[in-house]
Amino acid sequence: MDKKQRETLQYVAQLMFIEGGQAQKEIAARLGVSEQTICRWAKAGQWDALRANLLTSRRRRLAELYAELEEFNRMVAEKEGYKVASSKEADARRKLIADIKELEGKYSVAQISTVAMDFCDFVRTVDDTLAGRVMELFNEFISKQMEERKWQG
Repeated sequence: MDKKQRETLQYVAQLMFIEGGQAQKEIAARLGVSEQTICRWAKAGQWDALRANLLTSRRRRLAELYAELEEFNRMVAEKEGYKVASSKEADARRKLIADIKELEGKYSVAQISTVAMDFCDFVRTVDDTLAGRVMELFNEFISKQMEERKWQG
């Protein structure tokens, strides 16, 4: 395995742990590396702290958006003489709801990686050589997406 492949595997492993919530043992098995390697990567990268921070940040932001939407709806409902939101208020509400949907529905690299690993596992049952090639292509794909900043961790 060359340096770029190792770095890609390490990155995918980190995302599977942090965003995907998978156990180190499961990650090691899925990526075909030793548990000790995953443990070493996790310690060096402080994955436990990153996972806690990510989960807290995402939950906090969603809670803030829901609270903002609730307050917004309360404010509109309390206006004297109005039963419905004005067009500006309705537009602001749509934007809040869109932000909530985006945050709730956004796929993470870890989730995408997990699906790809499941697919590679399936292909391995049919053709082991093909599975290896699919994994190589997937690693190249992830690297390219990250380089072009199309995906964020």
